[in-house]
Amino acid sequence: MSIRKTDQIIPLTPTADHSALDGYFVKNSSGSAALIAAATDIPVGVIVNGEDTDGKDSVALPGFAGLVDVKLAATPGTVNFGTTLVLDGTTLGAVKADPGSTDRVQVAVALESGTAGELIKARLIEPVFIDAA
Repeated sequence: MSIRKTDQIIPLTPTADHSALDGYFVKNSSGSAALIAAATDIPVGVIVNGEDTDGKDSVALPGFAGLVDVKLAATPGTVNFGTTLVLDGTTLGAVKADPGSTDRVQVAVALESGTAGELIKARLIEPVFIDAA
């Protein structure tokens, strides 16, 4: 058996123009990459190099060993080094600080501080659905 790919980045056709959406999380939509639309969607990964619909996004999977840029939501809460990040339900594909309540999906750990709309360095984690009930 041979190892086919070890970098944990895959190409996916975007469902819309993702050329300006590096750092946004995507989900599988019939074999294509669609922006996360809800706080409880389970992502495939995060766009590290977005393309238009004629190209292929480069998507880092949760097992990716390197650091990635992730996009902070319009209201991300307090994000510092070590903050667990969850998908945001209002800014498509973006993340925010884990509020510790409501149903949510943890996807990354911040490796630097950031504010609304910024790209920050993060370490991806395997998505974890947290049921607030």
